[in-house]
Amino acid sequence: MIRWKSRAEAVAWFWTGAVLGFLALFFILTSASYLKMDILLLWTLSCVAILYRSRYHVKELGEKERRWIIAGGAGAIILSFINIPIGFGNPPYSIGDLTILIAGIGIVIFGLLRMRSFILPVCLPLLAVLGFQCYELFIRHQYWITAPLIPMTVSLTTLLLSLLGIPSRTTGNNVLFLSVQGETVNLAIVPDCTGIWSLGTFTIAAALVLMSFPFVLSRKTYIFLAVGYGGTYTANVMRILFIALTGYYFGPSSITLEITHMHIGWVIFFAWMAIFWYFFFTRIVHPRQKEMRKNSTADAISSLPDPVSKEREQED
Repeated sequence: MIRWKSRAEAVAWFWTGAVLGFLALFFILTSASYLKMDILLLWTLSCVAILYRSRYHVKELGEKERRWIIAGGAGAIILSFINIPIGFGNPPYSIGDLTILIAGIGIVIFGLLRMRSFILPVCLPLLAVLGFQCYELFIRHQYWITAPLIPMTVSLTTLLLSLLGIPSRTTGNNVLFLSVQGETVNLAIVPDCTGIWSLGTFTIAAALVLMSFPFVLSRKTYIFLAVGYGGTYTANVMRILFIALTGYYFGPSSITLEITHMHIGWVIFFAWMAIFWYFFFTRIVHPRQKEMRKNSTADAISSLPDPVSKEREQED
């Protein structure tokens, strides 16, 4: 008979056996694919993380957190059945839909058992599948999503060119102007030029930061994030302007234009990200952490017994 060192370790081993057994059965009954191997790897890493965490002190969920976690797990279970009908996933029923179901069940179980330390590992395969499905969904609707941004990007580009003394005209989503050499430069503003990928990257980065430092949520934080979104879009417009200026001075067929088109975007974006997150951490995160440490120190000092009162009690 196996004797577990703790209840958490027993739960971790039973969960690992159930998950891998269920996945093995699904593999046997369905045809092989690369996606299945990827999911199997993710679940293996998830189970290893759970087994590792079970060997140490397992943090418990508070009552309010527990209710939200269970509700989220139940939502994932429901999503696994309606994923295809609502158009979020693609038929037939796949390993991705099964992953959403298994993760939902795990979240509910660990929520009921108040095992906070197991929640994140069981969510990793779920987040990977949802991220992949969101990516597919975005690609299918990319033109519809970016449609409002294209006219605005075209207008801003022509405005900036005119401010720099470069006359231009537009035809649909194309900006046309003459280079210094007298050649026509045709700058096409396509969905990728709207900054949608940069905005998505900024959104993911902001979500990770806010999840890692939830205590910074405040009105000032939201203002900072609004500035972040505006700056990210502006950085993309600056990228287009640099490409246009390169075409204006070096011509539409120059190697310089090709190099600028390939590299200027990530240079400007990373520069903006470095500037924004530097100010975010120095103006938002660090002051809040300092304030929390100060308050915790004050609370610890106030909880200490008064030596004068203690001496009086001893005299009495």
